[in-house]
Amino acid sequence: MDQKNKQRKNERNEDKELLKAYLNQYYAGRIKRTQLERRLKNIREEMATPIGGYGYSPVNYGGTNKVGPGAASFVYRMSEIETRIESQKSRVEKALLKVMDIMDFLEESSTERMVLELRFIDCKPWAAIERELNLSRSSLFQYQNEGLEKLLQYKKVRQILREYKKAG
Repeated sequence: MDQKNKQRKNERNEDKELLKAYLNQYYAGRIKRTQLERRLKNIREEMATPIGGYGYSPVNYGGTNKVGPGAASFVYRMSEIETRIESQKSRVEKALLKVMDIMDFLEESSTERMVLELRFIDCKPWAAIERELNLSRSSLFQYQNEGLEKLLQYKKVRQILREYKKAG
């Protein structure tokens, strides 16, 4: 009997970790989009920087028939990154809707929902959530755990997680 309880508890913990990963996809998408936007900004700054600096000589000592990637490579890289950013924006929007759909299974005014929304939708660190809700870190983890447990009671949520696990 003890073995069955252990196994059930392990499965429940795995389900909670899977649910956290599912809820975290919006946050991960936002980070990726920010990274791409920063990369694009750096390329634009690099293009805007005038030629010069240490060791620069206005006299061309090299052969004139050498062709480098030049500005065309910058334009190509910028275009590629802009395409990725648009694609990432679309994925982030879809992820946000998925996370919000899951949150709708919890009572709107429940503390569990507030904690999960602040963490997985607003992407706030635990310290900020502590200050905002005026709760201790251990209380926040308890509410998060209770919220995840409540969500896992719904058949639809478990079905969504099975599909997410298959796709991932």
